[in-house]
Amino acid sequence: MKDKETLVATMPQEVLDEQQLSREITDIEFQAEAMVIATDDDYAVAGEFGKLLKRKAAEVTSFFKPMKDSAYQAHKAVCDREKAMLTPLRNAEATIKKSMGAYLTEQERKRREAEEAARRAAEEERERKLREAAELEAAGDTEGAEVAMTEAVVMDEAAAYSVPAAPKPKVAGVTSSKDWEIVDINPSMVPLVIAGVELRPVDQSAVMQLIRASKGQIHIPGIVYREVAKMSFRR
Repeated sequence: MKDKETLVATMPQEVLDEQQLSREITDIEFQAEAMVIATDDDYAVAGEFGKLLKRKAAEVTSFFKPMKDSAYQAHKAVCDREKAMLTPLRNAEATIKKSMGAYLTEQERKRREAEEAARRAAEEERERKLREAAELEAAGDTEGAEVAMTEAVVMDEAAAYSVPAAPKPKVAGVTSSKDWEIVDINPSMVPLVIAGVELRPVDQSAVMQLIRASKGQIHIPGIVYREVAKMSFRR
């Protein structure tokens, strides 16, 4: 008995109060289950009991409020410390993604530039061969003219050739996908509606929806956008 009294004496008052409140609520629940309403007086007693329930509920809320406030402040403090560490990491991730995406975009620009240069060179060579074939034909060199024409056809096919994209660098856990970003907006030139999508006042999310749906093929007056590489990391 003495040990039990010692244990009770050393328990925090908050715990003791909670235990007492819990016992009171248990008793109230039993009373509610046992209550029978058969007369007007029973009905009145039940009404008073209902008001007691509301008061007791308010007492419970009041009892736990300091604990909830304290827990919230502790949780907020921990979240703030977590955020302080995560924010630089997220900023660093955004920086790395931007740099990697810019590298891939530049490699694609170079590929397209090389493709265009090769196409122009092939077209120029085709035109030269056509002129050569005409000159040889005029000079009576039919065989030479046929050779030149054959070479002109080859150059015509070469002009339509696409330079294959260089394999992207592969890093485990790193992927890239094609995306677009808005570079400039002239609000006065943007149409009110395109393809049933309201754009004004200028809604950038709606604009991006149209751009992505068209895979970068749509022209929207007042909107300048460009293709970019979107990066993602996995652990």
